Amino acid sequence: MLKKNFPEAVARNTLFLQRNLNDGVLFRAHVKNNPYAAQEERDDEWTDRECLSVSDREWVIESCRRAVSVYRDVDDDTIPEAYPTAHFGESVYSAMLGGDVRFVGNGYQTCSGAKPLLREAADLESLRDYEKNRWVTVFAESARYFAKAAGGDFTLRYFITIDALNLAVELLGSTEAYYALYENEDLLKKIMEFGVGYNHWFYTFQKQIYEANNRAALGNDFYDLYDRTWHSVDAYDVCDPAMYAAFGFEYQQELIARTGGGMLHTHGTGLLRLLPYITKLKGLSALQIGRDLYSGEELEISHLRDIRRATGDIPLRTSVSVEEFINGVKERSLPGGVEYNCAVETVDEANRLAAIAKEYRAY
Repeated sequence: MLKKNFPEAVARNTLFLQRNLNDGVLFRAHVKNNPYAAQEERDDEWTDRECLSVSDREWVIESCRRAVSVYRDVDDDTIPEAYPTAHFGESVYSAMLGGDVRFVGNGYQTCSGAKPLLREAADLESLRDYEKNRWVTVFAESARYFAKAAGGDFTLRYFITIDALNLAVELLGSTEAYYALYENEDLLKKIMEFGVGYNHWFYTFQKQIYEANNRAALGNDFYDLYDRTWHSVDAYDVCDPAMYAAFGFEYQQELIARTGGGMLHTHGTGLLRLLPYITKLKGLSALQIGRDLYSGEELEISHLRDIRRATGDIPLRTSVSVEEFINGVKERSLPGGVEYNCAVETVDEANRLAAIAKEYRAY
């Protein structure tokens, strides 16, 4: 594992995930001036192009390695991981079902979009043989390449689940998916039921490919606790939260149970409205608190105390600025049981703040 203080980071992350760090905090640094980063100029024109995880796998995994190599020198709580398949974009879920997928991007990143696949419930029957789809083979070839190249030096992240209303948006198109909340409940429920099995299959598929690498990176005991996927409530941010209760909660709960947990990804836009519902999900490994708002501003750091009270002992993860972190430490206002992710300029700054985090105790 490419990590300066790996045993200590494992011990602190274990306390966090086992919900035993209630008066302490974790600190993860993102070092802007990474001494291992490559100085390169690649094509920055945004155009139609191949997925980089397919067309330029060697560059993708090397850039991942350079990004995590900084943790050789950083004494924080980061468990180095990489997400080289992110270049497939969310529409890989449609592609693996036979969707007409399009990739766009530049020399540094690619993402995807796909045309709607479904019009009515009967169309779901045509999606049952997805394991034989050529995009499954393409994804597997890339994932196996990345797992071999990682060599146990860092973990590989699973693709975020695209389930419930997120999957309906992908397969029906955004407008039709939101209309279906009012006009086609039967189709929507069938898509969500299908999505539980489909997402569980894709997670298991990736887990089999990544297991040897991730076990080597984490060790057997920590692997069993830490190695989880991400879930999302993104599509519900613009809905009345009652829609999540009626068309989302039970399907996400089943998927979380099948996958053995995972972290729930959120955005600040709908977070405070959704909290009363998503905090009832059983088995969450952690809850990521997104701070981005439609206005372009961020959810106020002061809301964290209210969020902490609402979420009980669920481990929380959020981003803070250096100023917010330092002020929060001085004022003893940062809630405990939270992992604070912070962008810093240098390795020295990362280590200075990491040392402060280890001594911090919340009221």
